[in-house]
Amino acid sequence: MSETLTSVAALDAEGPFPPLDRASPLPLYAQIKQRLIGLILKWDQGDRRFFSDEQLCAMFSVSRDTARQAVAELVQEGLLTRSRGLGTFVSVRKLEERFNPGMDFLNQWAATGMPMQATVLAFERIAADETIAASLETEVGAPVLFIKRLRAAARVPLAIDYRYLPADLTADWTEEAVHGSPLHRLWQSVDLKAGDFTIEAGVAGPQEVEYLHLSKGAPVLIRTLSYRDATGRLALSGHTVHRADLVRYSLSVPLSRDGAPPAEMDRSGVHDD
Repeated sequence: MSETLTSVAALDAEGPFPPLDRASPLPLYAQIKQRLIGLILKWDQGDRRFFSDEQLCAMFSVSRDTARQAVAELVQEGLLTRSRGLGTFVSVRKLEERFNPGMDFLNQWAATGMPMQATVLAFERIAADETIAASLETEVGAPVLFIKRLRAAARVPLAIDYRYLPADLTADWTEEAVHGSPLHRLWQSVDLKAGDFTIEAGVAGPQEVEYLHLSKGAPVLIRTLSYRDATGRLALSGHTVHRADLVRYSLSVPLSRDGAPPAEMDRSGVHDD
């Protein structure tokens, strides 16, 4: 009983849920599910049980069957887990994107048990404006392929990709080709030699509010990227905006005594930091 009161009090501290719209064509269980996803994404006590069916019935004034159907779908999508005799727990964890030569985030996400779903929001051949031209080191007005994608896991939107590629390198590309990895598609036809990245903190703007379901000003991670071919030409540039509460980056730095400039290595062979 004390745990029930604590859980409900914690929910009330964040503000009540919007009331269910019983005249809406969206079923009540689906409306409950939408409200619970927002709570799950903010859940910061992994060892605390989630709300029971009885609690959900009381919160939303619905039948036990309706509450169970909402929870069952969240379990099926990997956001909740249920253990007989123990209860329901939040299973959402941060997805890690690990920097390596292949940069195969598609398979990295799948390996965590949460395969990525990509929705193409834009696939357009456009003339580069000043910002895009600077990003690709090309002339203003040069033909460019612009790709914008929404990435999700367990149907939870996590990232927005913005990619720019020279039109001559992507003349045979179709929208279907970029549901997978645009980088790996490019890799198949272009001799890519180097990738440069920066990661910085940012805040959610209108695009993130709309597509990532964040509040305005919520923290995000912005990864800017560019890839060059063997001649030094930029073959791809762009950036990705991630939900900072659900995604993190990692990097493995190889250490070696052989061939490293002296200024970058101390006597033990470890990089200065």
